[in-house]
Amino acid sequence: MQHFDRLVRQLARLGIALAAIALLVSLALIVYSVAMRYVLNQPVAWVDELVGYLLVATVMLAAADALLEGEHIAVDILTERLSRRGRWITLLGGMVTVAASAVLLAVEGADMVGFSKMVGLMSNGYMAVPMWIPQLLVPIGAVMMGLAAVAAIVAAWRRGTAPDAGEPHRPAGIE
Repeated sequence: MQHFDRLVRQLARLGIALAAIALLVSLALIVYSVAMRYVLNQPVAWVDELVGYLLVATVMLAAADALLEGEHIAVDILTERLSRRGRWITLLGGMVTVAASAVLLAVEGADMVGFSKMVGLMSNGYMAVPMWIPQLLVPIGAVMMGLAAVAAIVAAWRRGTAPDAGEPHRPAGIE
């Protein structure tokens, strides 16, 4: 099982690296667009569309790493009052919910990609991108997040208990 954990961690790191690159490229494109519009008075129409696709890439590719690092939004007003066993059960339930949601998102995302490819759907913007290309990020990110959730479930199960209430929120101490 350590091999699975290591593989999931490497995929998550690759995803966060690609998300960081997408974010930096977005920043560069926005700076370029602003300079072209306000300095040279020559607006660039395709930048907004490309930055939108890069934003989807950033979110979907970073989700697995955020889950493994415990950086997803968590409401602990109730869980911090639970016993250690109650927190463990809540953690497992949450990760099972994340895994189920990821499966649903991956399946529906793959259907969306297949449909867009089948009908030849193109973007309405200036780039006229085949929509299946940016849409492919949805099932890819969902699979990565689902694998991260499964790894967190297995790690929590092996650990058999939740972290202390004072410890930072981590899904299960995946290393």
